[in-house]
Amino acid sequence: MGYPKKEKRYLRFHNLLEKATINNDTTLCSSANFNGWRILRFQARVGHGKACYKRLQNAVFNWDFEARKGKKSMGIVSSAAALKSSTHQRRNLLATFTEIFLPSPLKSIFVVSPVHVIYEVKDARSVPKCLFSSTSYATLSGHLLTGEERVAVVWRKGMGDEVNIEIVSFSRAAPSVGGKLIWPLIGRMQKQFFLAEVGHLVKVGQAKL
Repeated sequence: MGYPKKEKRYLRFHNLLEKATINNDTTLCSSANFNGWRILRFQARVGHGKACYKRLQNAVFNWDFEARKGKKSMGIVSSAAALKSSTHQRRNLLATFTEIFLPSPLKSIFVVSPVHVIYEVKDARSVPKCLFSSTSYATLSGHLLTGEERVAVVWRKGMGDEVNIEIVSFSRAAPSVGGKLIWPLIGRMQKQFFLAEVGHLVKVGQAKL
C-alpha cells in the first residue's frame, strides 16, 4: 500500500539525519539540508522514572525557557492570554527570541518571532513498552524563518526505565527580504538555541531548576 506522501517525505528526512555527532556525554546532534530546508535533530538521555517524565512533560507543554550563552540570551515565551480574531480564538501563541551582538559601539538587538502550537500528544503508547508526549510549534506570518520545531519526551518504562528527549527542527528563510537577509545570521545561531533548550530540559528533568 505504501506510505502517504507526507510520511514518505518524513522518512527521507529521517534517513538524512542518520549520521549523528556526539555534542557531549548525553546529547546527539544531527543535521541535513533537503530542498532548501535545514533539518536539525537533538537527542539526550535525561534520567529515569515517572517523576522525571512528568517534569519534562509539563515543561514541554508550557514551552517557557530562557538560557544564556556567555552574554547572549535566548529562549521561548508563551502568551498569557489568547488573542481573538473575527472568526476564531487563537490560543497557544508563543514567541522565540535570540540576542544578536553587533559591532561596537552598537548595542545588541533581540530578534523576536511569532509562533503557535500546532499539536499536542500526551501519554501516547504507540511504541511498545514506552510512553511518550510530544508537542510542536510552527512559524506565523512575520517570522523571519519558515518552519516547525517538535519536542518529544519518551519514557522507556519497559526498557530500562530511561527517559529521553528529542528536538527536531525544519526551517528555511522566510520569503520576505528581511528573512533572506537575516537567514545567514540566524542559521549559525540555531544550533546554540536548540542546545540551550536541551540543556534547560535536562535540568528540569533532573530537578535542578
